[in-house]
Amino acid sequence: MRIGSVPYLNARPLVDWLERCPPAGVSLQYAIPSVLIEQLLAGELDIAMASTFPTLERSDLHLLPGLGVTTPGAAWSVRLLSRVPIPDIRTLALDTASRSTVVMARIILADRYGVTPECRNLPPDLDLMLAHADAAVLIGDIGIAVSGEGLIDLDLGAEWHALTGLSFYYAGWVARDPAVLEEAAPLLFEACEHGMARISEIADEEAARLRLPRERCYRYLTEIMRYHTGEGELAGLAEFKRRAEWLGLIGK
Repeated sequence: MRIGSVPYLNARPLVDWLERCPPAGVSLQYAIPSVLIEQLLAGELDIAMASTFPTLERSDLHLLPGLGVTTPGAAWSVRLLSRVPIPDIRTLALDTASRSTVVMARIILADRYGVTPECRNLPPDLDLMLAHADAAVLIGDIGIAVSGEGLIDLDLGAEWHALTGLSFYYAGWVARDPAVLEEAAPLLFEACEHGMARISEIADEEAARLRLPRERCYRYLTEIMRYHTGEGELAGLAEFKRRAEWLGLIGK
């Protein structure tokens, strides 16, 4: 089974065991969310921990219930950084690594602040992005590590919860074939159990890799991120789809 995953800190508890102790016949590789979806559609992967948004756009992509990367509020690593007041944003730089976050940011700006900026796709480099736009969206390891000093700094997880009262379902196990999800489910749930039991060690390792305080990584993994999904997370995903459709962002 060919498994893909985002390379970010937030997914480590779900894939740590698969990397360290891969079962026979299982391979794991990393890529940004948008590339993972391309690899799934090309038949180069069987299943991937990737953005949820493509499953809302395509009937041939399916989401495994019960596991994912979610937050009930603040996300720490999903941020909009602006050099102008939020109502004055006219241009927004986006890292297109994750469709979920791109659409999330546009929904929050439109529905919470009445702002519909021109969007520009740029590499995930804050200085470069702000040289070409009023504000920028950054996610993942860059999102958690970058300094927002001197900028208006919106945590998009907190903004989503303030707007909707719901959790945000960032990523999940995605496959083209529902039978693959069913076959992989016991392995993926077992991997999550192993990962959650090893959170302290993961925090140590990732703090060293990212050059972040160990306590910040530990709190991020234990207090901010959630890895089991249920009705609340699915309600958040349904609301995400409803708002994206209303704004004409599905299929774009």
